[in-house]
Amino acid sequence: MDLKKFMSKSAKVGEIYNLDHFRMGWTQNVRRLMGNELVFPPSPKVIEAVKNIADSLNWYPEDILTDIELRTSLAKYSNLPGRADWITCGNGSTEIIDMLYEAFLDEGDEIMISNPDYSPYVRRVALYGAKVVDVEPSDQDFNYTLESFKNKITPRTKMVLISRPNNPEGHFISRDLVRSLCETGILTVIDEAYVEFATDTVEDMLDEYPNLVISHTFSKAMGLAGIRLGWLVACPEIINIVNHIRTPLNVNLVARVAAIAAIEDADYIRANVKKVKADREFFYNEIQKIPGMRPIPSEANFIMVNCKESGVTASGVCDHLLEKGYLARSFVNARGLPGDQYYRVTIGTHEDVVAVLSEIKAYVNAR
Repeated sequence: MDLKKFMSKSAKVGEIYNLDHFRMGWTQNVRRLMGNELVFPPSPKVIEAVKNIADSLNWYPEDILTDIELRTSLAKYSNLPGRADWITCGNGSTEIIDMLYEAFLDEGDEIMISNPDYSPYVRRVALYGAKVVDVEPSDQDFNYTLESFKNKITPRTKMVLISRPNNPEGHFISRDLVRSLCETGILTVIDEAYVEFATDTVEDMLDEYPNLVISHTFSKAMGLAGIRLGWLVACPEIINIVNHIRTPLNVNLVARVAAIAAIEDADYIRANVKKVKADREFFYNEIQKIPGMRPIPSEANFIMVNCKESGVTASGVCDHLLEKGYLARSFVNARGLPGDQYYRVTIGTHEDVVAVLSEIKAYVNAR
């Protein structure tokens, strides 16, 4: 039977995202430095909250549309106290981005995405009949200019999407660039998944620009990648549009209680962020001392390294680290990252950072 004749347009253009690195992280005895997770466990308050809800898992959760408590908590954390109507949620920020695509992209529309950026951004656009327009950085440290974007705007351009800080390379576009993009009049989506590790957010611009949309996640600084919860911050008109296509009950009960408990223990979040930022700077400074290793300046919880001039390949470095019990990430001919020269290390504990530096140095010296 030929089942292909039943396939939708979306299924025909869709791609399966390779997540083998998470399989390796769960099944092999390795330190997980590949997925930009927080290596520290959740707050004790989160663990207690999850335990306390376990005997209620037979019930459906409340839908985010009526869950005033969760949205109020998220609004306060997002520097918008009292504005629960500026918030909606999804099953991780990946679903948040998908909801924006479904709510705003039609056949033939164009969306500008920085190159490189988080790869699921690109993979999902085709499902809605739209087209990705790549915007290239202006230098080897992946900085961007306004002209880079404005030169790509056409009558079909509906949206621009940028992660700030960028995943996978860590650069942090300026507030001035965000402001200028908003002033073009197109929907300006800023994914701030890693913003706690950076210097500032652009949430203060929301009142000024009704076309600004900001995405957040519990997967990074909160240390809750396993609960799959992301939230969207935008003016109520945009939130209302997104809620029209949002799947009902898309936030599970465990995620809800864990999220509220995490926000209430903000001191725990700040303490972990402080440790990560200190070790990020340490790694950045030390990796440069290894001949041919050029780290990319990062405002996230990871460092990407260009090893082109070192005499080794990125995949070779990552294979060596895996043999030593450290699972890092190589990017071989990835979007915006040509060749076999870029690898990325999530900042773990200080002991992780010291050990990884030692292993990379040994690997390079042996060759």
